[in-house]
Amino acid sequence: MELIDARHITKVFTVGTDWLGRPKKVLAAVQDMSLVIHQGETVGLVGESGCGKSTFARTVLGLYGKTGGTVLYKGRDTRDLAAGELYRRQVQMIFQDPYSSLDPRMTVEEIISEPLRNYHLCADGRERRKRVAGLLNQVDLRAEAAQRYPHEFSGGQRQRVGIARALALEPECIFCDEPISALDVSVQVQIVNMLRRLQQELGLSYLFIAHDLTMVHHMSRRIGVMYLGRLVELGPGSEVFCRPLHPYTQLLIASVPRPDPADPGAPDAAGEVPSPLELPAGCVFHPRCPYANQRCRTETPVLRQVGADRFAACHQVQGGDAL
Repeated sequence: MELIDARHITKVFTVGTDWLGRPKKVLAAVQDMSLVIHQGETVGLVGESGCGKSTFARTVLGLYGKTGGTVLYKGRDTRDLAAGELYRRQVQMIFQDPYSSLDPRMTVEEIISEPLRNYHLCADGRERRKRVAGLLNQVDLRAEAAQRYPHEFSGGQRQRVGIARALALEPECIFCDEPISALDVSVQVQIVNMLRRLQQELGLSYLFIAHDLTMVHHMSRRIGVMYLGRLVELGPGSEVFCRPLHPYTQLLIASVPRPDPADPGAPDAAGEVPSPLELPAGCVFHPRCPYANQRCRTETPVLRQVGADRFAACHQVQGGDAL
């Protein structure tokens, strides 16, 4: 069942204004991107810093206003008041930084119980405290942690508090915006294993954003690859990781440390990532692509189906219909 269907999402920011108040430059952070999340599945989203992963997630969630596109929740447009209200409760986010995402002036109990109060889900304070204790237990924290402040916890413990807050409204889907990037490696494994356990116990769906391709492969049923605001490849996690189609995906896979130093991996990409304020014509990856030709320099590729459940936006990959 399709839980979230994000269609042709575009998010544009203006950078600076002239003396008449007109924008000097436009930054297209997300460009015409579509993605479906099914009930109970994890979709991974990877790409270099600044490619638009977090902006896409925040735009789909509604934290940023859309420049264009539509978000459907269980087939209903979230612009509909009733559907939008349900969507705001059923789709939550775990933020990247466990230090800045928690109010230092509030106790853990106040942080986790805030959404419970806002949605009037508990009859009184006693019921809220019981619910908070249960949520802390779900994320492997003791009930007495409720009376402490965020600064009294380690980074991993703070992220557990953030996860408990995301679980408070009993959502169906959670957007995990690089939830492990600020944590030690050993703690990352603990958090990922806990997220997998919670998914099995609660039937959750995840949009899992991360830089670590190995961890995304471990977590995700499907993986999408972004480059400069566009989705350039999408497919089953094992196939994207083991048989990447797009040259940029090949570059990302080649960057993963390999046990065999004699394995050359994919061809190296030349140059640096272009400025998102001055995107090249045609395929935005062509200045770095070892396979680029004249068509790549003038014509922007669209995401097309190139096999069973495989999609790629590349002129060098033969495909059929556009997504």
